[in-house]
Amino acid sequence: MASSLSVLWASPGAPKSTRTPPPLSLPSAHAVPSFLRMQPRRPPSSLRPLTAAAALQVEQQKAVEAESEPSRPPPSLPFRVGHGFDLHRLEPGLPLIIGGIDIPHDRGCEAHSDGDVLLHCVVDAILGALGLPDISQIFPDSDPKWKGAASSVFVREAVRLMHEAGYELGNLDATLILQRPKLSPHKEAIRSNLCDLLGAHPSVVNLKAKTHEKVDSLGENRSIAAHTVVLLIRK
Repeated sequence: MASSLSVLWASPGAPKSTRTPPPLSLPSAHAVPSFLRMQPRRPPSSLRPLTAAAALQVEQQKAVEAESEPSRPPPSLPFRVGHGFDLHRLEPGLPLIIGGIDIPHDRGCEAHSDGDVLLHCVVDAILGALGLPDISQIFPDSDPKWKGAASSVFVREAVRLMHEAGYELGNLDATLILQRPKLSPHKEAIRSNLCDLLGAHPSVVNLKAKTHEKVDSLGENRSIAAHTVVLLIRK
């Protein structure tokens, strides 16, 4: 029995295949989902935070590159909008001048120039629409030549800059805020003078006056303020 089993065990049986199995093919990179792909590791040096000196050097390099780039010409806009605001403290014994008109009152605006709160914010609105510095930078109160100067000088210069830039006044809307005095008797004189300074038709210059309901310095007759919005139209 043992010999027969050994014979069977030693029998070669079916011949073994000599064919070489095909090589294992790997999926292409495109077939592998992006989240499974190996990402290149950053060198440890790039993960270190920049020192203050290195960060400053990077910012300086960016500034140099920005300056070296050719500057684009400013856009030619069909219209521009500007807003102006001004506020002055009222003190006894000073003249109150609004829109170039002397208004009877026991207090006036304390300022380096004549303190015309309306004309100051009109100038700022025009300069703002043109994208220029505000009135305090163009006519600084540190310059003695503007001491007590009439604000009409500032308006004429703003109008000159407006025309030089190729624009004209579309319309202007101004709001004065003061508790006293009442401006109703003086509104037309103020508006007429403002039109003359701007070279504008009365239909495009609007003037409103509001009290401050006795709230804070405006309502307590300790200050006066004005807001102005202008629309400039390309000629």
